Amino acid sequence: MRTSIFWRSLLLAAAAALALAPAALGDTCCANVAVGLSPRTADPGDQVTVAGIRCLHYDNSGPVAFAAARFYLHRGHEAADPNPGDVPGNGPGLPSDLPTTDRWPAFDSVASSDGLVGSAVLTVPQLRSGSYQLWWWCDDGSGPGGGIHYSDGPRLTISGTPDTDAALPDLSGEPADRAPLVLLGIGAAAAAGTWRFASRRRILRPNR
Repeated sequence: MRTSIFWRSLLLAAAAALALAPAALGDTCCANVAVGLSPRTADPGDQVTVAGIRCLHYDNSGPVAFAAARFYLHRGHEAADPNPGDVPGNGPGLPSDLPTTDRWPAFDSVASSDGLVGSAVLTVPQLRSGSYQLWWWCDDGSGPGGGIHYSDGPRLTISGTPDTDAALPDLSGEPADRAPLVLLGIGAAAAAGTWRFASRRRILRPNR
């Protein structure tokens, strides 16, 4: 009897977690906009101006209110979504090594004349020489995984290698696309709690 209660609880919790997963990952990849960089080659510590930033929905519809807040320079290459109007999941996914947006550096400044399209200034982090794709996050209130954008335009080339004594930023963290695992973990914990509660009631209640 207790085993049956446990498995029923676990299945219900898993179903609830899977139902919530699309809401948590509704924007997990991603609006893409070709932005301009000036200059396109810089050293760590230099400032770069980003022009033509917009905040969009995950399917590239919009724009929505301009709220660019953070950026990330990634070595990989995410191509533009060939079918941006498709439902979530048919476009490119988040790179597995992309940290959560709360660990991204903040823009030095942002500006927009019409509240929809704007520019931003960033300071190049202490990163090794190479070519980097710009990602940015708009604080649009869409929740975990939301508000993430990337540029399919010019890449930023970092030409200088930081001093060996300079600490590279610790941007490691849980990738945003692990949200379903977190939800399933919560569901499993809820199932275990339900099973324990049901078991305790059975022990305390005498058989009739």
